[in-house]
Amino acid sequence: MASIKLRFAVVGCGRMGLRRMQTIVDHPQAELVCVVDVNEREAQAAADKYNCTYFLHYEEILPREDIDCVIISVPNKWHKEIAVAALDSKKHVFCEKPLARNPQEAQAMVDAAIRNGVTLKTGSNLRFFPSVLKAKQLLDERAIGEPLFLRSWIGHGGWVQGKWFTDPEIAGGGTFLDNGCHVLDIVRWFLGEVKSCVGMVQTSLWPVEPLEDNGFGIFETVDGKIAMIHASWTEWAGYMYMEIYGSEGYIRIDNRGWTCKTVLGKRGGGEEIFDFSSLPPSSYEDEFKHYVDALLRGEQPLPSGYDGLRAVQMAWGVYESARTGRRIEL
Repeated sequence: MASIKLRFAVVGCGRMGLRRMQTIVDHPQAELVCVVDVNEREAQAAADKYNCTYFLHYEEILPREDIDCVIISVPNKWHKEIAVAALDSKKHVFCEKPLARNPQEAQAMVDAAIRNGVTLKTGSNLRFFPSVLKAKQLLDERAIGEPLFLRSWIGHGGWVQGKWFTDPEIAGGGTFLDNGCHVLDIVRWFLGEVKSCVGMVQTSLWPVEPLEDNGFGIFETVDGKIAMIHASWTEWAGYMYMEIYGSEGYIRIDNRGWTCKTVLGKRGGGEEIFDFSSLPPSSYEDEFKHYVDALLRGEQPLPSGYDGLRAVQMAWGVYESARTGRRIEL
């Protein structure tokens, strides 16, 4: 029996769009049918590279019955518009992070997926870092007993000026939405649902006001666990570091620079190190493999649209707390 193939359209021919196109053509059960971009030069170049059709307007792909899934790799401002239209045309949608500029747009996307009986996935390759997957395995095995609290930072530095994600109309938020959404998703995945937060933001170096180049949030889960998160555009040692402490030990996820390792420490002393630093990066490929496998099994790919919605709500909770000086219910 011939292998089933899922048929894809990619909207957006920038860096991330091209990366997603490559994962499609490399997957034996996926086919890249067409690409879309308002920049005809970029659209045609991508179509020529991957031997497919191109369009200049996403509306042109909506009636096509030879497309099962739409990957959205455009700036945040257009996520909701394109996603809702694609979902309403009964196509599965894979949308880059953050899911939307604000909670209202993200909610509209989740509602459209439910309304049409199709799936919405939020892009988050961080879930597929081997260091993160190992930490999740250890948590599930209760290697550190009952988790107590989490602290983490994520970010980069030195290249934000002149980028679209420093325009509040296009991006919707600063570093806490841009970078922070990755670890906000991991917080819920590791510790469970959150119920409230307090936060502060600052614009300390880059001229990106009214957006922030550093954001700080403290979240409480429904069962009383605490997560402390810092997202930054002045993190010279990027990219991500996380610690989870439990009743019987701790887990460290170290993705600073080219490091990729997980450390399991025991309460009574001693550490076990799982070092993945020598492995070639494969998080985007692994994420896409999970996506295809889930769809072919008729399951919801992760992180879901709802996961993406909650990350946006958490980021906006920090913004609201910073604005009002109050604890915000989530």
